[in-house]
Amino acid sequence: LQAQQRHAAMSAFDSKSDMEKLSHINSLPYKEQAIWFLNSFWSQGPKFGEDAAAREDVWTFHKTSVQLDKSKGEAGNELNEFDAHRLIEKCDSALTVQKMRQVLKEIDVDFNKMVSLSEFMIYKFGVDWHLLVNAPQGCDMGAINEAQAGLDNANKMLQVAISASEKAKDDHAASKLAEEKSKEEEVNSARAAEDSKRAEIVLAEAKEQAEGALKELQEQEDAFKKKLDDLEATGNDDSLGVVKRNKAKAELAMAKAEDPMPLRMAKIHQEAAVRKVTKATVKAGAATAAAETAAKLAIEARIASEKAAVEASAAAKAAEAAIPDAEKAFADAEAILEEVKAKNSGSGEGNLWYIDRELEEAKRYLPKSKFAAAQAAAAAAKQQAASPMK
Repeated sequence: LQAQQRHAAMSAFDSKSDMEKLSHINSLPYKEQAIWFLNSFWSQGPKFGEDAAAREDVWTFHKTSVQLDKSKGEAGNELNEFDAHRLIEKCDSALTVQKMRQVLKEIDVDFNKMVSLSEFMIYKFGVDWHLLVNAPQGCDMGAINEAQAGLDNANKMLQVAISASEKAKDDHAASKLAEEKSKEEEVNSARAAEDSKRAEIVLAEAKEQAEGALKELQEQEDAFKKKLDDLEATGNDDSLGVVKRNKAKAELAMAKAEDPMPLRMAKIHQEAAVRKVTKATVKAGAATAAAETAAKLAIEARIASEKAAVEASAAAKAAEAAIPDAEKAFADAEAILEEVKAKNSGSGEGNLWYIDRELEEAKRYLPKSKFAAAQAAAAAAKQQAASPMK
């Protein structure tokens, strides 16, 4: 059924005028235009079948057009004059601005003020566009589709491997950061614990000094009270002379009027000691709280570090597991492609070359550590696929 539909489509295409055929080709996505061009001139004109560098140019023109087509990318088919100007600059830098403007007019074969990839390559390779639109494209599309499906599967498995590899890298980096954070929090916790110990020592010293100051104050107050009691007793002792009693009363009055220097100093020392204890108590409390918080953060950081390490290990295992699957998918795709090439020699060469080129391009992104193994597996698969046909 598909073959009948394709035959009907080609019959309808063949009945069109050359300009209509060109318009149809120009409407194809960049990749399909490139393949059509390769098929058309595989053995005539540029003879792409014999010129690897020219085939690579077609690939470059395709990818450059996609890069310049910001709105549609791979789904695009033609460039506006500005982007076509940039395409010519990138791929033919020897042209002057004036010549470039002339070339743009010449390239636009269908005069729609847009430049398709086909039109650009008609100019670049100097081919007759009538040959392009009328060149046979016949090939076994079932086999081509099978090879394309192999490529698509390889790309899918590649993306799985790349995603797993990227996740492994990210998780490894996260694990390292978590480990560094854990060490940092442990250092902070140890420092906070030391600060807390020092604050406790300062508090203990302040309390000791406060106790000494209180004791000194008590002693001075006791001495002062004894002095007052003695003077009062002397002043009231009728057995003593009037002069001695009056002197004692005068000294008593003076003593009551103002604290003596030792007592005043003792009060000052005691008040200072109380303030120091209060301040040290606040600092010790803050240091203890900080130490507790730091210890908690250190524990949390250690747990997070251990969890991150487990996740990184799991991600690394997943990445390792994904690589052989991707390698096998590439090996299978290459084996299918080699078989299709052997069966379809002389037709659809552009299609097959493009699949092969995309396969090679995708292989560049296989994880490097396993790339040699992927190449060896692909070579073995190719040899196995080709051997029954010799």
